[in-house]
Amino acid sequence: MADYYYTDANRQPAGPVPFEQLKAMHEQGQLANGALAAEVGADEWQPVSSLFGQPASGDVGYSAPPITPTGNIGRPQDDFIPLAGWAFGLGIASWVCAGALAGVPAVILGHMALGRIKAENNTNGTAKVLAIIGLVAGYVSIAFTILWLVLVVGFGVMGGIAGMSGSGSGP
Repeated sequence: MADYYYTDANRQPAGPVPFEQLKAMHEQGQLANGALAAEVGADEWQPVSSLFGQPASGDVGYSAPPITPTGNIGRPQDDFIPLAGWAFGLGIASWVCAGALAGVPAVILGHMALGRIKAENNTNGTAKVLAIIGLVAGYVSIAFTILWLVLVVGFGVMGGIAGMSGSGSGP
């Protein structure tokens, strides 16, 4: 038998539960008056009582849950995209030890992961968040590395100029 979502006393979707469990809940009076149910993957809600051959009573407490069921009810989350995990890991590594050496690949993999998420219409929120964190960490790491190089070269040039001007004024 199939699994079903049902509406709780607060009109919020709950479940999914197996059909047998839903039937037991109905028989024991554990469901709210006028509770609705939708089979996983269904497009419409229906009164729970109608699932068990009973006509819906006229004293239904409400007619629909706060969300409209779609064919996506109970849809499993899309697969995780490993590129997003790599972008995140390299973005963190760029802060810890590797600077731009890990920041550049983090940015590349982050953009690749976001592109794949968009192209596949992937709904895995974790992958998107990790890819964005990897991108931000990578870009910031690259920016700090460039700033550090500019400061090192700038102070090196200034030190060299100061050393040259000081060496020519001997006895």
